[in-house]
Amino acid sequence: MKTLEREQGTREAQREAFQPADLLKQVVISALAVAPDGESIVYVKRTVENNKYARRLWRTTFQGGEPEQLTTASSSDMRPRFSPDGRSLAFISDRSGKPQAWVMPTSGGEPRQVTDLQSGVASADWSPDGKRLLLLAGSGEKRFIVGKEDDPVARRIRDYTWRVDGGGIRDEFASAWITDLAGGKPERVTAPSYNVENAVWSPDGQQIAFIADLGDNAGLDEIGRIWTLPARPDGKAMPKEIASLKSGVYTLIWSPSPHIAYLGVDQPDFPGWADVELYVSDGGRSRRLGADRQLRIGVSSYGDCIDAENLFAFPITWSDEQNLLTLVSHRGASHPYRFGTDGSVENLAATDATCYGLAAGGGRVAVVAATDSPMEVYAVENGKLRVLTTDGGRWYGPFRRPVERADVKHPDGHAIDTRLLLAHGSRTKAPLVIDVHGGPSASFGPTPWLEMNALADAGFHVIWPNPRGSVSYGEEYARALNGRWGEVDASDVLRVMEWAVQEGLADGDRVGIMGLSYGGYLTNWMVANHPGVFRAAVSENPVTELVLEWGTSDFGRHLGLQSTGARNPWEDPAAFLAHSPSARMHQNTTPMLLLQAENDLRCPAGNSEMVFLILRTLGREVEMIRYPGESHIMLAIGRPDRRVDRLERIVDWFKKHLGDT
Repeated sequence: MKTLEREQGTREAQREAFQPADLLKQVVISALAVAPDGESIVYVKRTVENNKYARRLWRTTFQGGEPEQLTTASSSDMRPRFSPDGRSLAFISDRSGKPQAWVMPTSGGEPRQVTDLQSGVASADWSPDGKRLLLLAGSGEKRFIVGKEDDPVARRIRDYTWRVDGGGIRDEFASAWITDLAGGKPERVTAPSYNVENAVWSPDGQQIAFIADLGDNAGLDEIGRIWTLPARPDGKAMPKEIASLKSGVYTLIWSPSPHIAYLGVDQPDFPGWADVELYVSDGGRSRRLGADRQLRIGVSSYGDCIDAENLFAFPITWSDEQNLLTLVSHRGASHPYRFGTDGSVENLAATDATCYGLAAGGGRVAVVAATDSPMEVYAVENGKLRVLTTDGGRWYGPFRRPVERADVKHPDGHAIDTRLLLAHGSRTKAPLVIDVHGGPSASFGPTPWLEMNALADAGFHVIWPNPRGSVSYGEEYARALNGRWGEVDASDVLRVMEWAVQEGLADGDRVGIMGLSYGGYLTNWMVANHPGVFRAAVSENPVTELVLEWGTSDFGRHLGLQSTGARNPWEDPAAFLAHSPSARMHQNTTPMLLLQAENDLRCPAGNSEMVFLILRTLGREVEMIRYPGESHIMLAIGRPDRRVDRLERIVDWFKKHLGDT
């Protein structure tokens, strides 16, 4: 039986130095579905072909063996879902242009397209009787356009929520639709005047439950609540509210249980430090499951070996009518858990792995998980993960390296969970790069990182810590950074650097720092507020000026409380200035490489441009690289050649400025 353990000798024999262009060999397994009888698993396998991503459906069994390819088109086939009788498979594919719903027999045969909605389809889920599909798709009604849709005169915008990173301008709300597989066009179930985040069937197929904000303030803050509607609308029924949480409901599941289960945060103002919690509702009263366990539901870590739907995922499913399955994060990892409606809680596989996808059927459970190797499909059995595929990790085998882990003690009394990849696999003195994660309400986990591989094989020790502010270490640890950006976490990064020097890994004058998003913020903060400490820096899609970020980011309105403790800039302008790296960037003498995705709506380009202008004006060494058409998480989902270019530039920058490796 295969387990998480791998043969160390095999690893040693196969080792090769990772080069940025090796990224083009990458295979990513991103999603899965388990057949109702528990006999087979269908999963999505992403590859790089002609500088584009192809996603195809493959099938394996709980016995393992050679997987079977189900779809072959040069397209993206995603989100597989078995019909209730297991005879058909629904999935989303862009093989005909925009993503649409397709259905194919599991016994073999050609897929058939079952929708042709103008704006495409995001999801398709079977009704309990297997005769209909519940869809999420654009409402079909434009919100902002003045004039012709294909050549507008202008956009008239009155909502703050008019755009989102990775999605662009939200010209249409998403609506719930239902299509009958026997024929006919899809019928919209929800009104086009609000956005539907998720929708699910009731056990009898007579109703749907969905997440939306129907309030008057939705144009400023969308705080999703749970509503129900008849599945066959008569035009008269009004949505019935079922449940709400102070910062919104993230996702939900209903059929086959009589209970509606949902995840969300019941603290106001979207606090990143707050644990995501699990609730069940009987239609009138809600109660929290596992309330005494202080568990953070969902996936807190990320990386460059995942796909878009894996980013901070919150999968949830029923294993039967009384038991829920979801993922729980702990110290950067995420594990499959069972929550009973009777209050029982069970960790199904407490291993050092990051599970991203979760599915169940026929009494069996499977996950998509990453360990020291990229994501594979695993069976969850007897408290362990048993590997079923080798698709996701085979390409990575020659580049796999052992990662060391240490709890670095801080004078304040806490320990900083820290990972280390050694330069060329040797614990001798070498230049050091500290990589800071984004969020800050996120964490590094066991998931492999190609940028760490590229740097280590180029001769750098690489450290990636989880300083205060990181989640999955308890709310107190995460909340320590709230309103104090650049303070306690900066102290933790300096302590990790000090530890590395004390361990003899590096000299203190040959240390670089890098980070994306909030990691870019902290990179900028460190070089501006601790000038001369770091010899080189790479800042990617950063936050630099908090008023700028507050006013131009798709999520900027909620930044103030998290970063400074003040909601709006006019309430405490001094705090917004004091917590902005731009305020002291003139002190920086560290050579800076700025990497910026031009279509980033989360941390817009003005943040990089400000650093560039300050340093360029002062005659300091700075270089800005801009990637056209890319959004915030380009490192994982950007165009392949741009991802290669990114890695090459990071390695070359540190080679240039940290000295001979």
